[in-house]
Amino acid sequence: MGSLLLLAAAVFVSVTTELLPTGLLPAMSRDLGVSEGRVGLLVTAYALMVAVLAAPIGVVTARYGRRTLLTVALILYAVCNTVTAVSDTYPLTVAGRLVGGFSHGLFWGMLAGYAGRLVSPDRMGRAVTIALVGGTSSVVVGVPVGTAIGVAAGWRVPFAGFAVVAVVLAFIAARWLPRMAGTAGGTGARMRDVLRQPALAAVITATALIMLGQFSFSTYVAPYLTHAGLTETQIAPALLASGAAGVVGLGLAGLLIDRTLRASLLAATGLLTVTFIVLAIGGTATAVAVAGNAALGLAMGMLPVFLQAAAMRAAPNAHDPASALNAAAFNVGIAGGALLGGVSLDVLGPAALPLVAATLAAVGLTAMAASRHVGRAQNIVLHPSPTPVQNTV
Repeated sequence: MGSLLLLAAAVFVSVTTELLPTGLLPAMSRDLGVSEGRVGLLVTAYALMVAVLAAPIGVVTARYGRRTLLTVALILYAVCNTVTAVSDTYPLTVAGRLVGGFSHGLFWGMLAGYAGRLVSPDRMGRAVTIALVGGTSSVVVGVPVGTAIGVAAGWRVPFAGFAVVAVVLAFIAARWLPRMAGTAGGTGARMRDVLRQPALAAVITATALIMLGQFSFSTYVAPYLTHAGLTETQIAPALLASGAAGVVGLGLAGLLIDRTLRASLLAATGLLTVTFIVLAIGGTATAVAVAGNAALGLAMGMLPVFLQAAAMRAAPNAHDPASALNAAAFNVGIAGGALLGGVSLDVLGPAALPLVAATLAAVGLTAMAASRHVGRAQNIVLHPSPTPVQNTV
């Protein structure tokens, strides 16, 4: 359990590092001298690195010990946050975020497989859920608290703080996480095999589409909530409410993930889609905007866990490649969503954001429902499990 909690802490740093700019857009925009849409592209640059590199990094690093890779990823997160904290120009800030994107690809390409190997196969879903508690915690605590600190003390302070947290976690991980070997040979073949599976293809397609919708909106949630009548100091409490709903969603995910994955996945995606439709119709009212954002938090407390589990079910003998591909699809959605949302914000204004998000989420829901394999157990042997190597440094 201790190792899973440490993984959850690492996920907390990972997700907070990626999403912290979303709560600090106005302040970063003023200080760096660029529009809020361009600051949102910092999330795009970060996620694009993950989308492009997660699967290749997984292949290249397959033979290396899992503990070593996790420690390196945390150190790179610290570099990303440090550069962001000290940067006084937009290009340098982008460069720092690209380092974070590389780290993210490394981290998420091995996380689910690592967590799953720490427990017996029948508890894999629960293990992944525990590790992903850190993601929900980042929404509940990391981004809202970072936003509040940034508003009160300057946006650079929370980035510097999370750089320190990443260094501390890297030290703890290097000393206390269990050594776990990588895999020798066959990784490229397994990646090719897993790409041919219809269930996985459907999962990663749905993941990309759903996250396109979610992050076209959530990347710019600060200007959207401001447009709906909140002040800048009220944004952090609104994000906290959304994160608290995410905790509820994560608890539900833990109860349902190993029982009714497909039905739960469709229900969570349906909730996300309907909420965006409601926001598109009446989201300029402050109460509707805040309540809708909380409902999105509930859905997003469940969806990353369900989608990761569905990807791993689709490739039962190749968890690491499936996890890397799903991470890539997730970040295709983040990168594309941040880009599309930025254009929508700059051209059409904040009121257009939920309509764009609703359209994309609906397409993702349709793609998921159309595949009867998504979320169901697959009795497929993709590739004989390779022999573990002893490179556990």
